[in-house]
Amino acid sequence: MARVGSCQEKKVAAGLAGRGVEHYLPVRREVRRWSDRRKVIDALVLPRYIFLHCTDTERLEVLSSDPKIRGFLSMDGVPSVVRDSEMEAFRRMVEQGSGVSVTSEPLAPGDRVRVLDGPLTGLECELVSVGAGRCLAVRLGLLGTATMDLDIQTVEKI
Repeated sequence: MARVGSCQEKKVAAGLAGRGVEHYLPVRREVRRWSDRRKVIDALVLPRYIFLHCTDTERLEVLSSDPKIRGFLSMDGVPSVVRDSEMEAFRRMVEQGSGVSVTSEPLAPGDRVRVLDGPLTGLECELVSVGAGRCLAVRLGLLGTATMDLDIQTVEKI
């Protein structure tokens, strides 16, 4: 996961696409309201970050070739890695769902569940309590946890 400069996410994504580097920039459609108008925009889910799927060699090449990329999310000098299954679940949440948010705060462990209905059917994940409601949570390693509102009737305990 690469850190990029402020407001550079879409430019970096275009540059990576031009070089054939597999990447993912999570965006969601939102309606923004002003006093005189409304506008549908593509809002970034994770400002200043973009996911890359590459080898260590490609990572160094990307870092040296694009000054808009500031570095990579890492712990103790080791770049963080999001497993393919977690990335796919996060992608599905962003693309199919509404109300997706990401928090770096640790969530209390809950029951492992399988989604029975809706766009995330078949997804196995952790159910946690957030505020007064329930939500679906997918852990993303060092990044934190992605959450999405989900009807409790559409999941079963594993």
